[in-house]
Parts: sequence; structure tokens; C-alpha cells
Amino acid sequence: MFDSRDNTGAFESPETFISPYTEHGLLRSTDPARTVWLWALVPHGAPLLDGADDAQRRAACDQWQAFFDGLAGEVSIAGVRYRNLLKGQYRRFHLLACSFPRRYRTAVGQRGSRLGQWQNRMYDGMYVQDQVAFVGVPLHVGSDGYGSGERKPRPLRRFMSMLDRWAFSMQYGAPSFDEYMADARTIERIMMDAGFIPFTELAAVDRPEFERCVSRMRSWWSLTKSNALPVIAEPDHIHLFPDTATAASAERLYEERVPCSEWNIPGQYPASVCFAQSSDFHGDSVVDSSNQWIARLLEAGSGGGANAVGVSIRGSVEPAKITEAEIRRNDRSVTDSMRDRWKKEQEATGEQEDAKEELDEKKDVYRHRDMPPTLIDLSVAVLAAGNARQAANSLGCVQDSLTFVNMNTGYEQLMGFKSMCPCSPVTLTPYSMHWSSTVVAGAGVSSFASGGDATGALLGFTEANRQPVYIGTTTVQDEDHKPFFVIIGDTGTGKSMALVNLFAQWSQIPSRTGGGNTPCILINPKQGNDFEDAVRHLGGEVRRLDSDMSDGTFDPLNVGDDIEHAKNLASIMLADILAPEGGADFETSIAAMLTFGIRQGARCCGRAMEVAYDAYMAGGTERTILPDNTPEVWGRVSRALGSYRMLRLIIGTSDDLEPLRVSQNLTLINAGEQGLVPDDEQGVTVTGRIQRWVLRMCVSGAGSAVRGRDGMVGLDEAWVAMGKGKGSGNTLEQWARLARSQRFTPVLASQKVQEFIDAGLVGGISRALLLALDNPPERNGAVSPAKQALRLLQVDDSEGRILWRMGQDPNNANGEPNYQSLKVIRYPKDHKSHPGEFVRGSVGYFVDLHKPPVPVEIVIPPTLLREISTTATDVIAREEQKRRAADSDSVDGVPESKES
Repeated sequence: MFDSRDNTGAFESPETFISPYTEHGLLRSTDPARTVWLWALVPHGAPLLDGADDAQRRAACDQWQAFFDGLAGEVSIAGVRYRNLLKGQYRRFHLLACSFPRRYRTAVGQRGSRLGQWQNRMYDGMYVQDQVAFVGVPLHVGSDGYGSGERKPRPLRRFMSMLDRWAFSMQYGAPSFDEYMADARTIERIMMDAGFIPFTELAAVDRPEFERCVSRMRSWWSLTKSNALPVIAEPDHIHLFPDTATAASAERLYEERVPCSEWNIPGQYPASVCFAQSSDFHGDSVVDSSNQWIARLLEAGSGGGANAVGVSIRGSVEPAKITEAEIRRNDRSVTDSMRDRWKKEQEATGEQEDAKEELDEKKDVYRHRDMPPTLIDLSVAVLAAGNARQAANSLGCVQDSLTFVNMNTGYEQLMGFKSMCPCSPVTLTPYSMHWSSTVVAGAGVSSFASGGDATGALLGFTEANRQPVYIGTTTVQDEDHKPFFVIIGDTGTGKSMALVNLFAQWSQIPSRTGGGNTPCILINPKQGNDFEDAVRHLGGEVRRLDSDMSDGTFDPLNVGDDIEHAKNLASIMLADILAPEGGADFETSIAAMLTFGIRQGARCCGRAMEVAYDAYMAGGTERTILPDNTPEVWGRVSRALGSYRMLRLIIGTSDDLEPLRVSQNLTLINAGEQGLVPDDEQGVTVTGRIQRWVLRMCVSGAGSAVRGRDGMVGLDEAWVAMGKGKGSGNTLEQWARLARSQRFTPVLASQKVQEFIDAGLVGGISRALLLALDNPPERNGAVSPAKQALRLLQVDDSEGRILWRMGQDPNNANGEPNYQSLKVIRYPKDHKSHPGEFVRGSVGYFVDLHKPPVPVEIVIPPTLLREISTTATDVIAREEQKRRAADSDSVDGVPESKES
């Protein structure tokens, strides 16, 4: 078992302490006493570290407090003065929470699909956390094996059962499982009242889940189904292995005295067993996020947590009244000792004074009613990844409230590891600690950051627990949600990258309406050719407004279904573009001319007005029903159509129109060289007003193109379509009311927040990704964009945590990563060991209806990122690659032959 050469310990294959034989969902230990345990699964709860409110933390604490209160209630306190005798009644418990990394694989519901295969390929090498928590209580033998609420069998049957139990005990040296059922029913009720799922319940209603839980407990540190996984213990850490073959390779090197740092064995990893030595919670409220120490231990390292493999707490539950009596008894003893010294004219020792002061504080606390139970004889162990130094660094995330000490011999490392195992008879208690049960109840055992849908596009991974966040294409329709999904963040925070990544994946999901994949239209109003390479690489179609769109593609009469509404919108649009100074007469004249032309069969606005003008000039009865300024109005419109090519996209001049054609996956509408983001946001120039209206009608046309097909419409720089001008945001306001019933989902990305409010979208947003936003000091009553966003999305940030993170720089003063920042983290270019190295992507708060906002790291596959990045270096690299490709296709201007 251990190497006597240096007494550091050696290779060992510890069998699981869980017996293979089980009945009624009860587990028996393999220890000589054959102890029987009732375990329960602790369901995942809300994320409590970041984004939760006080009520959610209180609810999580109350859940555990109900469990400890229930166990404390099993102790009779009639003879409270005899604490040592009552200890035999105290109920023991073992809490085991563990988290283990495993390779990412796509969601079960889309394995084998095109998107699933793409995600597995693009995110290969990424890891997610497999996190689970159990709590167990060793059971007592009952008198008859039946609970008080159960109907007892007839005397003869009871006599025969007694004989069976006696025979079982004689043969196996332990009571049968039936003899524990009375106590099991009591503990089962306590667990269920606390919201846990007892194994007795799982075994009865969901046997496969029960088997999975037991299998997970047998090898909680490695995610394997093996019952015997070898470990190697060294002075300050142990080595864990995924299988016996890997362990055998390590054993050979160990016997040859090769340092473990030189093993280079894939799959094995070092971990250190550390024990809590002391605690100092300063009486903070359980709803304080700083008290979530178990949640922080299990949190991923990239989120600022300890990345612990497991947290084990073993102890006994003592009723508060017994603790109070013991405190007063000890206080009297210390006081008497101090008096004895005073009588001898001696000062009290410093130790006595410290003890007296501590006891006085505890007396003040325990004089209150309804004090929580006390956890005594505690053994609090953490299995932290890495060697002793790495473990100490990672455990620093909770050093303000707990002090952990690494075990410094191989024997202690191995015994500490065994102490953490379920049903283990080993309880290593290196330090004497007694805690209020609230220290564990409020520690965030069930905290679990997850979000999104079961399948869909992969947005990223939750920061705390590395859970994949999927966004589906039909959630709005299927779950009757509000229609909009918005992405809000400053320039450079990655909102456009996230938008393109989502659309690249949504376009690969089969449409349930048939005929191919989900139709997705992404509109980029910025000047240039951003995202075109990526879309073509994905097999999508690129349409440029400056070259690929035909006359009248986005004409209101070509886009809208309601002729009357389309006519009114066209009147507002033309009046806003050509007569912004006002004048109801101009707008009314346009409406009259459009009405006349439409009645004559015209199918686009320009042609309708031309028909009205021709009729007016021909004279006759038609002239009497058209406005007197018809020639003037048509003259202004026709001159504009001749002067501004882009205007012809929204005012068609020929009835030979075609609707917007989109591919049955991804279509990118790029603004092209002119762009649709106006230099004059107030619409001072005709060009600026045309740009705004082209974008609005482009958005409206995109919605019409995917309507009824569960499609997705995305708009980058969405603020451009949500200004305060006449007719502003009309299309988006309609979508807020109709998109759900019309079966498509609009997705808007913007760095401006006020425009969402001006466009009437408050109350129309069901989901959002909130990235870093500017939060300057407020002056003259102005509200910062960050605070506006929190109000828009109805996010409770009473602690100011989200606002604080938004203002954090991505690097600390020494150049090291600051994981509290929401921005992309890279090492500085002048960093000594990692110059310019990428560390972590942007983090955004994923907001989903009334659930707590969850921080999510936005992860974009490197291959896709190279094709969509808008940073200057990446753009230059892409252009250079295109140039080299073009050069390789020709020699001296002559196309290269196939032979060459």
C-alpha cells in the first residue's frame, strides 16, 4: 500500500466503499460495520454567485436549513444537561459536491445533425463541467422496520419477517435493509421537505436515474463507471487516473523514481486534498454573495473560482439549545478559573481572556430564539486540481472567509481522499471546528449557472459552471415568449461577432416547415464587405444593396401584405425624405396620388405616382380628383429617383417586381460601399434620410421573406432603424406585436440603449445578451447606457455587481488577466511570458425572462472568428490571403491551366 522508503505513500487501487448490493434505494458501506446510508440527490438551483437577488439566495439557504433543522429535531433535549449522553442521538451527515471537466459534445437532441456535427468539430477541445451534489445520512436500525404512517402486517407475517431478518443477520453479520426502513422513512421525509430527491424515491420511480447517481458516486472524481480507480499519493498531492492502464504506466515511472512533473502521461492529473482549518464569516447575512463559498470553490477557474474537483463536509448536527447550554457551561468554567486566579491575586491569562471574550459573543448570539442548529465534529475537505502550490493559489478565492491547509504526507493525502468518498468509514478530522449550520446552508451548494434551450445555436458557456447555452429558433413561438432577442454592448465588445456566430448556426437547423434549413437573413448596414467571406464559406448567399438588389425590392407595396398600410407608410416615407420641414399638404398629395395609381393596377409606389401624374396631365375627369400640386410632387419625386440610386430600392419605377429572394439557410444583406449608417443621425441631408428609410424597409422586407417559416431576422447596428424621426421604428413596433404569431424571431444588436425605448420595444424583449457598456458618472440627471440597459431588461442589480464588472479593465495593473472584466482578455503585447496571448472571450449576461441573469463567456470557433473579425489586422490578413489566391490562379494575367 505505501512505500516504506520515504513514508510518502504509493500506488493504491481503492475499491469503492459502496457495496454492490442495495435494496429500496438504500446503500450499504463495505466497512466492517456494514453501515446503511440514505442518500439524496441535491437538484441544481438558481445561479447564486452572480446575477441572483437576495430572495433567491434566501430560498436556497432555507432549503438546506430545513434539512439541518429536521436532523436536529430527531434529538430529544429533555436531558439537555447531559450533552455527552445525547451525542449518541446526534444525526451524522455527509455532503459531497463535485465538479469534473469533460469534453464538450453537442446537445443530445441534435447529435448526428448537420449543426451537431459542425458544433462538435468547431468546439472540439472545449470543456464543460459535470457538476452534481449528494447528501447522505447513516441510518439507525428500527424496531419493526415500518414507519409510523405505514400499515403494519398481521402478527404472523411480522413474526416471519423477524425470523428472516435474524437469519440474514446471522449469515451476513449485519442487519437486513428492512430493519432500517423505519428510520429511512423519517430521514426521507426530512430530505423531501428540504427539496432533495432521496434515493428511495429515485429507485422507485426512476431506476435508470438512480443507477446513474450511484455510478457517479462510486467514481465522483473521474466520470468513469469503474468501481476501482487507482491513485498515487505523494507528500502534498495525489494523482488521479481515468483508467487502470493509465495508472499502471504511472506506477512504473513512480517505482523508477521519475518525478511526476516528467511523467507526461495523457489523462492523469494531480490534485491536492486540503482541509478547512478555521472560518471567519463575521456574522454576515446568508444572502450576502460573499458567503457562497462552496459555489465559489466549484466555480470554473476562468470565472474566478477555485475549479475544485470536489467539496466534502462530514459532521453531526446538534440542536441549538444544547449548544447554548454548553456555551454557558464553558463560560461558567472559564469565569470560575479566572476568579480563582484573582483570589490568588493573579491576573487572568491571555488565553482565558480570549476564551471569555469569545464565549460572551456566542452567548449574545444564542440568547435569541430560533437559533439554527450547530454542526460539530466537522471535517471539511476540498480536492483541488493541481499540486500544493496550484491548489493554494486556486483556493485563494475563498481565503477571506476560510483558511485551508494542504495535507503534507502521502498518508494524510490518501486518508483525506478516502474521507471524501461516499459511505466511507474513514473520517479524517485534522482540525476541531464547530459551525452554525447557516455557514453550510448559505454556501451555495445547489448554485448552478445554466440557461437557454435544450438545442439550438451555441452562444457560449456559463462562466461559473461551464454549461453550454443554446438558443433555439422556435422558442418564441413554442413557449409564447415576447419576440425580440437583443444583443447590447459597446463597440469592440464582440456583439457583432456573437450575432454572426448565432446566425451561422441557426441557418444549419432544418426548418420544421420543410423545404430545407431555417431561413435566416442577417442585415449589416455598415459600409464594407464584413462577414461576406464567412457567409459564402457556410454556403450562404450575399446580397449587396449597391449592386445585387433590383429596382423596388423594398418598395412598401412589394414588401407589405396590407395595401392600405403600405400606402400610408410610403406617404410618410416620401414626405420625410423630400419634405422634412413639414407640410401635411405634401404628404396628403402623395397619398392621393398613390391611391389613384394603385386603383389603376400599379404595383409599386413610383409607378403608381407616375400613373397619377400622366392622368393629371391628360386632363379629363381624373384631373378633378387628383391634387392641384400633382405635377410639383411628381417632379420632386422623379428628380430624386434620378439623382439617388439607393432611393429606387424603396420606390420602384417598374411593375416588373420580384420579392426578396433568400436562400434556404443564410442570406447576408450587406450595405456595400455606400453604407446605411448615416453620418447625420438627425437626418439633415436627403442622403441620410434615404439611408435610414432603406434600412427600415430592408428590415421590413426581411421579415416578410421569412414570415410563417420559423425564420430568423438579424440586424446589426439596430439603432439606425430606431431613431426619433417621423415613422421611426414602425416596422419594429409591428414586430413586437406580430412576430410571434407570424412565426419568425427578430434579433437586434446595438451599442445604444435609448433607441430601444424610443422605438416602443420596452416589454417586447424576452431574451438579451448584455455585454460591457459605458457607465460614466451621472451629470445633470443623465442616465448612463449601462443603467439604461438594466432598466430596459428589468435586471435587478441592487448589489451593483453588474455595473461594477462593466467598468473593469481586462488586465490588472501587473498585466495579468482580470477575470472580473466583461471584455475580451489578452495578455499585453509586452508581457514577458505570454505576449499578446488570447486568454478569454467576452462575457455577457444572458437575460431570459424573469430568470436570474447568467454570465456567459461568448465562445466563437477560431476558424469562424478569422473570417468575421473586423479588427484591422484580421481584415488585412484576409485581404492578403485573397490577393495571394488570385495571384495563384493566374500567371502574368493569363488564367492558369489545369495542368499547371
